[in-house]
Amino acid sequence: MKQSRISGLLFVLIFLILPGIRAEETEKKIPAFNVPSWVDDQINAAYERFLAWKGSDQTAVFPLITDVHAARPDFSNPPDFRDTKYHILFVQRAAKKFGADFMADLGDIGFDRDLKWNPSKKEDAKGRLAAQRAIYGQFDLPVLFCMGNHDSGRANGTGFSELRLTCAEYGSMFNGMIKKRGVPLITGPHEDYGYYDLPGKKCRVFFLNTSDINEIGMSDEQIRFLAKGLQVPENTTVVLLQHICLHPVIGRWRSGFPGRMFSNQALCMKILTDFADNQKGSSGSVQWDFTQNKGAALAGSISGDSHFDAQDRVFGVNYITTQGYGTIARPNVPENAVHLDPKGKDARTSSLCVDVVAIKPAKREMMFFRIGIGGQSRDRSFKF
Repeated sequence: MKQSRISGLLFVLIFLILPGIRAEETEKKIPAFNVPSWVDDQINAAYERFLAWKGSDQTAVFPLITDVHAARPDFSNPPDFRDTKYHILFVQRAAKKFGADFMADLGDIGFDRDLKWNPSKKEDAKGRLAAQRAIYGQFDLPVLFCMGNHDSGRANGTGFSELRLTCAEYGSMFNGMIKKRGVPLITGPHEDYGYYDLPGKKCRVFFLNTSDINEIGMSDEQIRFLAKGLQVPENTTVVLLQHICLHPVIGRWRSGFPGRMFSNQALCMKILTDFADNQKGSSGSVQWDFTQNKGAALAGSISGDSHFDAQDRVFGVNYITTQGYGTIARPNVPENAVHLDPKGKDARTSSLCVDVVAIKPAKREMMFFRIGIGGQSRDRSFKF
């Protein structure tokens, strides 16, 4: 297949709302490069499966990218497609092909570690964040960002990154950037969580922050926001996106204490269960009442973080993880989860690992179409 070409240089001037970062330090250039033929081959294969499934039904569509953990501050030039920042550009290409409503980035972009997985230096971290903003600054579809546990600079390891981000700084950099384009995101006070109503499709998509207290945890304030936001207009389908899985078992590594709950995790699950059942309830300062919702449905709660595919349905709620680009030692992959290793040490130069989510609200059906590793064998279907 003839290679496509991204012509010229994309110049993006990024102003990070972060102390000590000057404009001249944050200008990033995305090198001109040929899009390799395998990118469009894999996108087109998934797109054909999507078209066959979609038929004439109205469908909400969005690609997910997660856990790129791309430590290199600048874009590799000449391009090295093991640099997963380029894969974000490929997912944007897929979004356009599928006619997506938006794109979602589920977190762990990689600024907190260097190429040897040591804590990052401040200047390298600044450069990596600027590169992330440059990638999305030139993309004209809405993007929803979920803060990952590696997106604060405080993740576990031998030490912390020299650069730390608050939730407000992260929210302003990313979801705030999208809001400034005029996209009507409804957000919390720091823009690190919120929801987006897809125009004309009766679909509300939440983007949550599972690290707004401590490295892992959800604040009471965010849970109250969620409970209020789940009081939806008639016949609305809801989707939740977040970095860390809300299910206490399926998203955990074998070494990660399966069953241990983070702050407000159980409460969040209870609220989702009551949403699915049109119930009401309360816990401490959080109250919810879904008895007036008419025809509302919850397609599922979708997460990254785990570095494998898993799913479970609990009390009428689909909990789903998507593999993305993170690595995991084989002994840590839990039973009934799937992690497909790229074949060969240079596999990132020949394969994506991305799911495109498609939802038919009227039929209460949802599909995940895999672009890249696993292909059709990793497509997944859900009812809700």
